[in-house]
Amino acid sequence: MIELSDTQLLFLIRESLDSPALLVLFERYRPVLFKIQSKYFIPDHDLDDWNQEALLVFCRVVQRYEIARMKSFGAFYRRALLFRVYDLIRQSQTQKRLEDRLTVSLEANRVFICDTVGDARWVLRESLEVKDAVRQVGERLSGIERGVFNDLLQGQSLQGISQARALSLAQVTSAAHRSQIKLREVFAE
Repeated sequence: MIELSDTQLLFLIRESLDSPALLVLFERYRPVLFKIQSKYFIPDHDLDDWNQEALLVFCRVVQRYEIARMKSFGAFYRRALLFRVYDLIRQSQTQKRLEDRLTVSLEANRVFICDTVGDARWVLRESLEVKDAVRQVGERLSGIERGVFNDLLQGQSLQGISQARALSLAQVTSAAHRSQIKLREVFAE
């Protein structure tokens, strides 16, 4: 197959893209790829990426090339490959611009980031402080206040506590309010 002309190989390829003639012709025009590869840099593209892009362009060129109308297959392939390289470079530059626009300065937006991004150390510290405050306030509460406060911590409603403890809603509300005041005092200390 190596001894066949470009035109003969093109006819074989057009009959079937799976033809070994495709790789024979591709290897014949590999210097075109090497020359373009030496002139241009595409970010994040290694040798395998270049080969894959070149082969995809080559397959498209083989199908579009008009033997009777055009003179040089090599020039047609080189031009199509160059356009693809330009597209890939443009695409990589666009991605860089998008990434630059999406970046956020931590210093310029310090207050916003501190308010929105949670720090696990602060959450742990606040959790420990709350547990300590609940323990301390428990010592200051009367029996009714302690019972109402513990029931509230377990997620019960004021009406549910009133029914479960056989207290009026006013008594439960008052005990909850007094517990809240004492808890604030502990936090203020």
